[in-house]
Amino acid sequence: MREEPHTKTLAMSPPTIKLFTHSLCPYAHRASLALVEKGLRPEAFEAHVDLSNKPKEFLRLNPRGLVPAMQIDDGEIMTESSNIIVHIDDVLDRGSLTQGAARDEILEFVSEADGHGGFISSGLSFVGGGWGFRRGMPRASQIEQFEKTVKSLDTLLRSSGGDYFFGSTVSLADIVIYPFAERFQLACREFQGYELGEAQNADAFVLWLATMAARDSAKALRPNDEKLLASWRRTERLDYFDYETADRENP
Repeated sequence: MREEPHTKTLAMSPPTIKLFTHSLCPYAHRASLALVEKGLRPEAFEAHVDLSNKPKEFLRLNPRGLVPAMQIDDGEIMTESSNIIVHIDDVLDRGSLTQGAARDEILEFVSEADGHGGFISSGLSFVGGGWGFRRGMPRASQIEQFEKTVKSLDTLLRSSGGDYFFGSTVSLADIVIYPFAERFQLACREFQGYELGEAQNADAFVLWLATMAARDSAKALRPNDEKLLASWRRTERLDYFDYETADRENP
């Protein structure tokens, strides 16, 4: 499920976008979230790929078989979600997700989001390690590292002057973190009996989670929590959809 960078030359004219995706993958979720924030409906761009049985045509276009993979007008393919969401913001003129003066800071935040020791990597360790789930609390060092990253995000929110990481409007910074935060919140509650953000009194982060969840884009892309939890309990894996057929409607 891990991504590897692989970018081909892309046409910069106004694109017709086709997003090869798996609607339960958090990396692919980023790209869909950016496109819906730009005003597109999921059915207009999503081409769902069964990762447990990848179609030959998909592998011909994208031999690594990664999602998300974005195909635009000239048929060229871009992979790696952080690159894709930046490209989406650059080529779709439907409101900026990098907000002018803060653009450089937002792009730096996006580029570092998947780094070792950050919110995403430490969150995966907290809920189980790798892509699995573990019942009960992790080691003290894992708790400390995850809570440190949550507190860092909370501090950023408190200083932003708005409800989002870089102000009063949603940006790519929110989009790169939210798909994992949504899953961590649900998984921590189920497997660790832990409320994300509350242990650190990270009130701004807790409010951000609720604010993001209430956005139309997030609601349009969220599977049914109880159905998703049933699959998580059965498989004890976040990436179970790599090994069996599932999607947003039938998680």
